[in-house]
Amino acid sequence: MTKHIRATHAPVHGHIDVRPLFHVVVDIFHRSLSHPWLALFRYMCGKQGQMDAMKSSAYQSDLANVLDISYHAINKIFLRDVHATTMGILGMLSSYSWDAKVVIALAANFKEFWLVAQLHATNRLAKSFQTINNLLKAMLDVTNNVVQFHELPSQYIDPEAPEMLTASNLIPGAVYWTIRSIVSCASHVLDITGLGQGYLTSTTETWELSSLAHKLDNINTHLRMQLTLCPQEAFETLRLLFERSPQDNSKVLKAMFCSQDDSLPLFDGSSKQRLNPETVSIEVLRRKIVLLYVAFWKQEL
Repeated sequence: MTKHIRATHAPVHGHIDVRPLFHVVVDIFHRSLSHPWLALFRYMCGKQGQMDAMKSSAYQSDLANVLDISYHAINKIFLRDVHATTMGILGMLSSYSWDAKVVIALAANFKEFWLVAQLHATNRLAKSFQTINNLLKAMLDVTNNVVQFHELPSQYIDPEAPEMLTASNLIPGAVYWTIRSIVSCASHVLDITGLGQGYLTSTTETWELSSLAHKLDNINTHLRMQLTLCPQEAFETLRLLFERSPQDNSKVLKAMFCSQDDSLPLFDGSSKQRLNPETVSIEVLRRKIVLLYVAFWKQEL
């Protein structure tokens, strides 16, 4: 099946920052359900800085177009066969990166998931939605980790490193099972809303959703393990640069500031202006003593 999943992947779009969109989905559930795990999730993701990116009118316009097209396309291929529907969605999103696929699919179907919040308070239906709730948490966890992998700075991480190769093999399956869970949840929610108070969750449906949650939890465990190892590899890369380039500090500075081909401009603190990278680059600091002052501030949610 992995071969068929990979066969749907033919990315042509440039990198799309889907983190702000993902935060919107998480925020909707946080405000609606007020679950402690969602509050923690928002904190771990650093919501505020990412939400500011949503203010860009260009970003909003592009995003609205993608979601509108995705929503209608996904609804057209929505079949009772969960696997066929999942593969159809992957095919429809073939031109996007793996993290964009899963976030777009999640956001395009958030209307159905929002109903979870609206109906969860109904005592008669609360039990029916608890299983969906557990699966939703697993979906958000996996999606967050997939996005994190695509946010790793390529300057520090060797794509051929064992950790990255393992992650590259895990991510297509993680995206498939997350989208499959989205399809199953959406179908389940539609059944509940259609029958209302007369709906009774069958043992088979409960088992199916619980099995999906368990599978996603297992996938997430492996993804988190690789995410933990990748920063260690990045640190090792910097350590080796410090050891091997004692006379050439420019290599270390370029690595620390993620500068490739001198594309990152320097900032002149006295004039408060960015220096033209075509005339002034990190090379001006070569063989000079450079004092680095690293500041950190905590952003309040």
